[in-house]
Amino acid sequence: MNTREKILDKSLDLFSEDGYSDVSLEKIACAVGIKAPSIYKHFKSKKDIYDSLLATAICKVDQRLEGIDKYVVNKGQSNRLDIPRLSIDIFEYLLHDNYVSRIRKMISIEMYKNPHAMQFYVEKFIENPIAKHEEFIRNLGIKEDYDVKVLATIFYSPILLAVKLYDADPTKEDELVDLLNKSYKRLENIRR
Repeated sequence: MNTREKILDKSLDLFSEDGYSDVSLEKIACAVGIKAPSIYKHFKSKKDIYDSLLATAICKVDQRLEGIDKYVVNKGQSNRLDIPRLSIDIFEYLLHDNYVSRIRKMISIEMYKNPHAMQFYVEKFIENPIAKHEEFIRNLGIKEDYDVKVLATIFYSPILLAVKLYDADPTKEDELVDLLNKSYKRLENIRR
């Protein structure tokens, strides 16, 4: 890991524990094992570090959403979405991907202090996933009397709730996975 990568990694650790607002460049430099002015060889400012972290997170989340078609079973005329498997995979990704999990925690701390963080959270963790699921459900071919946006929102909401419940008590992960499984049983056979 080069110095730039160390700065990003340690910054993300600190931002996800203390929030962006409460971390100084000196604290980042100390965690990396360099002097604070050395950070300027790699980044213009603390905000530049923050923006770099968010840009990487956007790429990671977008790449993950692009792989959603692997959850279609019985490809052909009777396409069906494996909703329980998809929901649990998204849930576990948000919890256990080391980078995305720390970004999520950082944004959760900052979103009530910083309008940009709130906008990022809403866009990247709510609106974009719902829009991607909307597009996927539409392409899957469902009954025309279903409101696709409502279906996508119904699908994604329990995942967000489970993530927040996990944040409150990480020992309940297995219970939350079971809850997600049960929550999606009725949606499992949505098709034309």
